[in-house]
Amino acid sequence: MLELKKIISFKKILILLAFFVLYYLLVIKPYVVMYNGSWQMEADLAEEIKERYGLTLLPDEFTMLKAQKPVYEPGETDNFIAGNTEYTSLHIYSLRELLDGIGKGRFTLEEENRLWFQLHDKVSPDVVSAEMERLIFFDIWDYFIDSYEREAIRGDVRYEELTASASARVEMRNQEEVYSPCPRNVVEYNFALLRYFTVFIMLGATFFVMPYMVSENRSRMPALQCSFRKGRSYYRNRLAAVVGTVLVIAILVCILYAVCAKQDRVFVFWDCPISGFASGFIGWLPWTLGSYTISALLFATLASVGLSMMVFVITSYLSSHVSAIAWQLPVVVFSILYGGFLLFKFGEIHKPLFIAPAVGISVFAVGLIAVFVQGRVEKKKDMV
Repeated sequence: MLELKKIISFKKILILLAFFVLYYLLVIKPYVVMYNGSWQMEADLAEEIKERYGLTLLPDEFTMLKAQKPVYEPGETDNFIAGNTEYTSLHIYSLRELLDGIGKGRFTLEEENRLWFQLHDKVSPDVVSAEMERLIFFDIWDYFIDSYEREAIRGDVRYEELTASASARVEMRNQEEVYSPCPRNVVEYNFALLRYFTVFIMLGATFFVMPYMVSENRSRMPALQCSFRKGRSYYRNRLAAVVGTVLVIAILVCILYAVCAKQDRVFVFWDCPISGFASGFIGWLPWTLGSYTISALLFATLASVGLSMMVFVITSYLSSHVSAIAWQLPVVVFSILYGGFLLFKFGEIHKPLFIAPAVGISVFAVGLIAVFVQGRVEKKKDMV
């Protein structure tokens, strides 16, 4: 416990939180939704489907849902456009057609500005804005229905050139998981959160360990204690403190992740299969959104424990912060590559399934071997 207190202090926790605030503002914030709009509207519809039909939207239930789709009624803006010769001469008869034409670049900049100015002058900006938002609501309905008909009914797949085993997995997914209403926006934002939080777990853990090890070596206390038979347990105490620190930091980061994930409504769809018709994602295993998330955080924690044990062994021989920082650079690079890229959508159907888990487990195994060998070395030191 004494060694754990040396590593984890109130001051260091405050520094970690301060660094997280900076990290949040610069990196994570764009993926934490705190506003209304199309993102929330899509999640609202998916949540309504889940509450009404459960974790799966079966074909007969889809028929009922489709019958309940709201009917679009032309608004004031649509009526103005349909009755204006300047719009109809360009084959524009509704607000949706105007937006589609602008999106596809059908008009010159002068024509586009003239058309918009007419709407704002004759209809008013508030009405146009409200009716554009109403269009988003119907677009989301169309997206869910089109996705269901394409994925769940016809069995279309958005991935190309799949292997035989991947195709077999897709067939298995189409038997049940495809009916999940888990929305694309929640899934994609959760992937982004996991990407940046897993990097933070590994970097935070190793940077806690390095200063502690260097300060211990500079104090000469380890050599003094290991010179006595009673002090032989000191190595184990230090190792336990390092591993305990990693786990504490992982727990703290997971709590911070949970706060952001709650804002992104991840827990609303926690028990939904992630490979649903609306998610645009197919995984190698029948994960739910929750099990996939826990797996990613677990592999990141496992890798961070392994990295920290390696840092523990390497820095046992260093008494200079400059040398220790130099040894930390490969750890930083690995943490960014593993957490930021290899663990990002690591279970997606067009990627090898076992690479990310194998790397995480291998790093953990190497760390275990390193501390075991170092422990044997400690036992052979001369005793008074």
